[in-house]
Amino acid sequence: MGRELQKRKNRSSNPKVTRRKNTRHTRIKSFGNEIIRQNWDPKQTLTQNYQRLGLSTRLNASGWCPIGGNATLPVSTKSDTLTQQATLTPGEARIIRDSDGNVLRIEHGPSADEALDTEPAEEVKEVDTRTEVVKLLESLQPAPKRERTQSDREREWVEGLVAKYGREYKKMERDRRLNPMQQTAADIRRRVEKWEKAQEK
Repeated sequence: MGRELQKRKNRSSNPKVTRRKNTRHTRIKSFGNEIIRQNWDPKQTLTQNYQRLGLSTRLNASGWCPIGGNATLPVSTKSDTLTQQATLTPGEARIIRDSDGNVLRIEHGPSADEALDTEPAEEVKEVDTRTEVVKLLESLQPAPKRERTQSDREREWVEGLVAKYGREYKKMERDRRLNPMQQTAADIRRRVEKWEKAQEK
């Protein structure tokens, strides 16, 4: 009786119950940058680490709100209304209403002549908000681009083609035995030119 039940379970289309691995919680094991690896906190999430280091997790993010902060808009104060009044451009006006919707006053922006006569506002000092990690990363110069060198196998392959065909790149392209990967004539020509430059050195 028991053996028949086991056979029926083996034939069943229902998969056997197995313990599944939670692939969402994978730990980052390798880093591309030594500075980030040294400053990485494995107990924090990727987003938390990036925010602490002063980096962006998403390049096209629409906005950023600090952890634990609320995303609500701040309540406007009297100083805010003064700055709004100062930001009116020439030819613009703002209608100020009370809670019932009645018009209290109309604020006009400066005229075009007044805008030209006024002195420029005081220059705002820029505060460096970059973290030490970002400064270290920016101080690193990008490594000079290294030209790709041909491998020994590629050099042997090019030598064989040149020995057999000379400069006949179309014939090299059609040779199935010496050109099994079916490289084009233009590609073979570039490789031969690179091989010749290496021979001259």
